Amino acid sequence: MGIKVYISFFVFVLSLSIQANNNLVLKDDKPFQKSYKVLIMLPFCVNSPDKGRVREKMLDYYEGVEIAIEELKKYQLKLEIEVMDTKGDSLEVIRILSNPDFQNLDLIIGPVFDNEFVEVEKFCSVYKIPLISPLRYYPKKNVGEFPLINFVSLDSLQYKYTGQHAAQAFKNYQVVVYDELSLTPKGVGSRNFKKGYELANKSKTCTVVDGKINTIESIWNKKDSLLIFYTGKSARTCSNAISKNVNSKWVVAGPADWLDIDRVDYNVFNGVYFYDTYSVPMNDTIYKQFRLNYRENYGGDPSRYTFIGYDQFLFIAMSLGAFDVDFYNHILGRSFNYTHTSFKFVKRGNLIENAGTNLFYYKDYQFYKAYWRY
Repeated sequence: MGIKVYISFFVFVLSLSIQANNNLVLKDDKPFQKSYKVLIMLPFCVNSPDKGRVREKMLDYYEGVEIAIEELKKYQLKLEIEVMDTKGDSLEVIRILSNPDFQNLDLIIGPVFDNEFVEVEKFCSVYKIPLISPLRYYPKKNVGEFPLINFVSLDSLQYKYTGQHAAQAFKNYQVVVYDELSLTPKGVGSRNFKKGYELANKSKTCTVVDGKINTIESIWNKKDSLLIFYTGKSARTCSNAISKNVNSKWVVAGPADWLDIDRVDYNVFNGVYFYDTYSVPMNDTIYKQFRLNYRENYGGDPSRYTFIGYDQFLFIAMSLGAFDVDFYNHILGRSFNYTHTSFKFVKRGNLIENAGTNLFYYKDYQFYKAYWRY
């Protein structure tokens, strides 16, 4: 499958400004003449009946891209977009990239699987094209000088970024991280959370507790409010966390995976905070408008991947318009809050990755983004 999408937006563009919610905004003062060539490569696997689940996710993602394109039409940002089906096949990727027109691309988004990605990486290394991995973390394997931008970080590093965020969101709290595995080599999550917290807040320490040798009750100074962060994703850890959500000065936080655990009464989560790379509170006004637009165009409700595609492409296009092809140098270390996630790109080694995370809380079967904390 190959789709060409030519877009010419009709409002003048100025430079970057930052709204109250930190979204990228293109103002309407002067024309922006350059046309950007973007290739989107995804495993739609159109003629592969056995890959139906992959195809469904990719189509959901691309529907989000289409919605972002419609929203971007208020700007005079010129894009030439080609969408190609990689079929999950590295040979198909090689065939696609044999098109000489693609040697002058400004950006490539995708693909997804490692066997496909390695071929695109070689191509970008030769022609110095920025490459975005949208849905999976991909470590840079080619030594060529080209920017590789991961919209997803390693799971272990996500705990570090969560710790850094907690240091900012809970500045006046005593902080402990609970991990049953903290005394074993497998306790990477707790150690990384502690490391991230203490890097971001050099005046305080984060204590790791295991509930046996040291407990939350014995660590708490009885004076400050206490943030208790749980790294474990199991039902056992979840139940332990809920049991601690009883003290008015204690805040319990953990992974959003707990919400996937079957239980009779989800109101036990009232007041519990969740960290995740993804969330869309259904009572959010932006979500409601997005859902209405989606139903009018596609029917049904948007999926997780629809929001991911929408947020990512909106952010990418805005970044191109604001900063040109070296946009990746200008977004480093700055936070941008979008519908489903927060973007905060950092440079780590020879690649760039998203260190953004969401903090939200649960009350009466509703989710609320905790923007008020930061």
